[in-house]
Amino acid sequence: MDRRIRVTQVIYSFDVEGTGGGLSRFVIALSQSLKQNEFDVTVCSLWNMGTPSEKKRIEQLNAAGVRAFAATDWDASKPTLSLWKSYQGLRGYLRKHPCEIVHSHSEFSDIVTLMTKFIPGVPFILRTLHNGFQVEWRKRYLRRLLLTNLLYPLVYNGEIGVSKHVVNNMDRRWLSQRLKHKAILIYNAIDTSRFAQIQHEVDKTTLRLGIPSDAYLVGTVGRLCEEKGYSILISAAEKVIQQIHNAYLVIVGAGELKESLQAHAKALHIDEHVIFTGPRSDIEILLSGMDLFVCSSLWEGLSTAVLEAMAAGVPVLATDIPGNRELITPEVNGWLVPAKDVNALAFGILMIYQLSNQERQEVTSNARQAALSYSIDAIAEQHSRYYQQLISGRGIDNS
Repeated sequence: MDRRIRVTQVIYSFDVEGTGGGLSRFVIALSQSLKQNEFDVTVCSLWNMGTPSEKKRIEQLNAAGVRAFAATDWDASKPTLSLWKSYQGLRGYLRKHPCEIVHSHSEFSDIVTLMTKFIPGVPFILRTLHNGFQVEWRKRYLRRLLLTNLLYPLVYNGEIGVSKHVVNNMDRRWLSQRLKHKAILIYNAIDTSRFAQIQHEVDKTTLRLGIPSDAYLVGTVGRLCEEKGYSILISAAEKVIQQIHNAYLVIVGAGELKESLQAHAKALHIDEHVIFTGPRSDIEILLSGMDLFVCSSLWEGLSTAVLEAMAAGVPVLATDIPGNRELITPEVNGWLVPAKDVNALAFGILMIYQLSNQERQEVTSNARQAALSYSIDAIAEQHSRYYQQLISGRGIDNS
């Protein structure tokens, strides 16, 4: 008889390079790192977004012993119906394949997972909050009141925050305090082995970016959305390019702000120096060509993109926000500048450019070492203990 704990992870999509982002990459890595002799793992995406990479990723996971499927197709013209269909798809799967734990990892999958609590054979539901903004559903007050502040602490068996400030925000909810419903801290993680052997002596003309071999390449990776602060980064890049004429900015990712960000670069007359790659699966190769990685985010939970850059030995300049402060000790393993400050961001880039190779290498060496603390194997072990303690009824040991 199979005594393994059956866990279903629920994400937004398998489109890691697009809508899924670092969150989906993390969940996929976590699911593959849980020991298969102890856990029977399924990864369910709410929606199939119609990209070739999703089908390939699902096939790879199934071949590796992790069940994977999309609950339904996404229909942008009918978002509410798409959400309901995703629940129906997950419900149908769980009725055929009962599991002990359903674990959600995004705002919309939180709603769907909440409803699975009432399916026979689903004793425990969990959610991980990856978003570092001070409140969830910040533009949807009624959803925040009903879901985040009332139903989630009341119905969910456990809640995880990916950084200390995320956990603190969850624990401040009035009902959480009344019920003594405390979130636990389990950091985000990356597969550090993917970046350990990256070499930086590369001909930049091989990066498929259309830049000269001697370019000073500033890069960033993430969804083109408000929280990433890319309009501020582009404004800072304009000041940098005035001083470093061979400087280029590469923005890797997709998102709803692509056209407005491209227009912003064109209005500043630096569009030839700002490269929007769209989704790319070869992040390791792109990191190997970057001279500096910049995180200009306005808020973060715990940035896997920053972790990847640190693990790859790329100098990191990031905004001084809670999630980044947990990763970076200024001038030890990276640099921090105030958020939303164009001049400070430009000054930081120029300052790092002027450092000696030895000074940069000392910081990147410390960063690589720090990134090892966020390896997927270590974080998977913490999830394993959490799942086992929950199933056994022993409560959660957050030590």
